[in-house]
Amino acid sequence: MYAINHAATALLIKKNNPKLPLFPLLVSVQLVEVLWVFFNYMGWEYFSISDGKVHLDFLPYSHSIFSGVAAAILSFCIISWGYKNKKLAIAFAVGVVSHVMIDVIFHEKDVQLSPFSSTPVWGLGIIDRPILNFILEFAYGVFCWWYFKGNRALLWVIIIFNILDLPMMLAHDDALTPFIHYPFLLPSVILFQIFITWYFVYRYAHSKKNISSSASEAI
Repeated sequence: MYAINHAATALLIKKNNPKLPLFPLLVSVQLVEVLWVFFNYMGWEYFSISDGKVHLDFLPYSHSIFSGVAAAILSFCIISWGYKNKKLAIAFAVGVVSHVMIDVIFHEKDVQLSPFSSTPVWGLGIIDRPILNFILEFAYGVFCWWYFKGNRALLWVIIIFNILDLPMMLAHDDALTPFIHYPFLLPSVILFQIFITWYFVYRYAHSKKNISSSASEAI
């Protein structure tokens, strides 16, 4: 799943916890991906390009089931004990785990059980069917907006970023050549996507309409 729709998952969590700050929730649903970027920069994880497609060959430290659960537990302990906020700790942990669970649906079979075992691996491979991938991600992002009861500006953010992701979904062969020659480009593009979606989702989810709606629900 691309950055905008992982970010949209934070809206689901926020809706069920209206008093919690949104930004930590946005971080939680993308923490796994930020780790993937860092591990790629360090050379600990890597991808390859073959048959005209990007393959995430090795990402067990950031995207395995064990790593996702471990990161969620560690996050829970830090926030619960260090910041004395158990509700935020639970919500943050849910956000961390959500990333891996969603990626199991969209990825190729590259999500391992743990960094310590190469099998079994999971992934339904929806990413290999770009049009289906786009439709499902688009529908999921709009659903998150609808469930959150966001404003029109937030809806446009989700729509526009999904459309902007379409060329990358459809990219193949020569379009992927720069990533072969400059491997740091792909994690850099993804990191940029994460930051820019954090900014726009946070900005437009905090309109007066959404704040007043959350306040009334809390009452």
